[in-house]
Amino acid sequence: MTIRLSKSKLIAFRQCPKRLWLEVHRPELRFDDSGAQRRFEVGHRLGELARTQYVDGVLIAPDNHLGRALQETKDHLKRTPRKTLFEATFQAEGILVRADLLIPVKTGWHMVEVKSAGQVKDYHLEDAAIQSWVAKKSGLRLAYTSLEVVDSKWTYRGGNHYSGLLKLEPIDALIAPLLPEVPKWLSAAQKTAAKSEPRVKMGKQCGTPFACGFQAYCESLTTPAQFPIAWLPRLHSLKQIKFEAAGFDDMRQLPAEALTANQRKVLDATISNTFFFEPLTPAKKKSLKGTRYYLDFETITFTVPLWANTKPYQQIPFQWSCHIEQPTGALSDQMFLDLSGDDPSRAFAESLVRTLGKKGPILVYSQAFEKQRIKELADRFSDLAPALNKLVDRVIDLKPLVTEHYYHPDMQGSWSVKSVLPTIAPELDYANLEEVADGAGAQQAYLEAIHVDTSAERKAALRAALRTYCHRDTKAMVVMLHLLADEIVV
Repeated sequence: MTIRLSKSKLIAFRQCPKRLWLEVHRPELRFDDSGAQRRFEVGHRLGELARTQYVDGVLIAPDNHLGRALQETKDHLKRTPRKTLFEATFQAEGILVRADLLIPVKTGWHMVEVKSAGQVKDYHLEDAAIQSWVAKKSGLRLAYTSLEVVDSKWTYRGGNHYSGLLKLEPIDALIAPLLPEVPKWLSAAQKTAAKSEPRVKMGKQCGTPFACGFQAYCESLTTPAQFPIAWLPRLHSLKQIKFEAAGFDDMRQLPAEALTANQRKVLDATISNTFFFEPLTPAKKKSLKGTRYYLDFETITFTVPLWANTKPYQQIPFQWSCHIEQPTGALSDQMFLDLSGDDPSRAFAESLVRTLGKKGPILVYSQAFEKQRIKELADRFSDLAPALNKLVDRVIDLKPLVTEHYYHPDMQGSWSVKSVLPTIAPELDYANLEEVADGAGAQQAYLEAIHVDTSAERKAALRAALRTYCHRDTKAMVVMLHLLADEIVV
């Protein structure tokens, strides 16, 4: 019996045969990450915007009844004059697809898929090839296939006017070599779905091109190495694949000459179960003299910009936390958080300039992020640019100092704040935070807080959670630096 597949399931097969099998037979085992719903909403919003380009367009089966969608599509393809169809539905060889846009042209039809990315990616081409193959196989006179992607350079001017946000990318030449492969993919996928659960070793495919929701299940079936080579820092994925192909799954099996100095440090600390610590040199301590500002940002991005004079994917800062340490050791903290739903950028920049003063080191963790956000604010607000650019010059990155001077085996090869902090101050472990415990959680909390349907009580709870989380980030930096500098936290 031929198992009917959706395009999404065939795409799942292209990522991993086991993922397809689980999607078909054990979907209850899937656990989607917290951003899955937001990605769905973004895709839906872009689809709606794409439809506004065709005022006489017809939405096929808005109730998503697939049988009705197939029949309505057939009926509209026969009508004259032809109209642009939204969600036109086709089925062939046991696979069903729905097209975002189907536009009439002189030589037939132009099929367009809308993507939330800023450029055409390889997996988009496989997606479009499947779509085109099924449509042609079902009898559609398909003249062209294109993608509409987001123009990341486009600036929203406000007023709910989004013309220009999406740009058309012809892809017929790119998908031509893939079309003959589609029936092969389909046959292999149907055979996989009809058999027992395949055995597939976890690897790069678990997160590329999409995070697989079955990872927890697959992890439960494996017996991990005592010291996995994945714990080695900066291990390029291709190098890891090469090691694994050679039969290495434990870092103790690797030849010493194949490792960097930092990787050897991790290996030695892990095997001996001892932490590595080397205090800062006097010269490094000297660079940290004066009033210290420990700074951290939280930001939000919108594929479809919400505020005037912003771009797709632009990182908009809505919160900062700053622990301020005087030369005497006295410690205080300040914070900015805007949950009004208006663009927080101007108030964020002004408060930052007021708080950080004119001198003293500004300590961040992974400086590229905060530096870039400050530079972007300087570009947007010319009157604040001189002061903001001076802040950039004072930034000192704490992460390289921690990486060079400290490692604990419980960090498992990671120097992220969330990995380091529990080994230094267990009471500050992020796992103890309930509502917001990471950057993705902060973004979700922000979006919920500014939503018009969120109650005042719930908004207050989210505000408190965001303040606690961001405060934890900068407190963590204080603790880490005091360890390295052999100082006592006040």
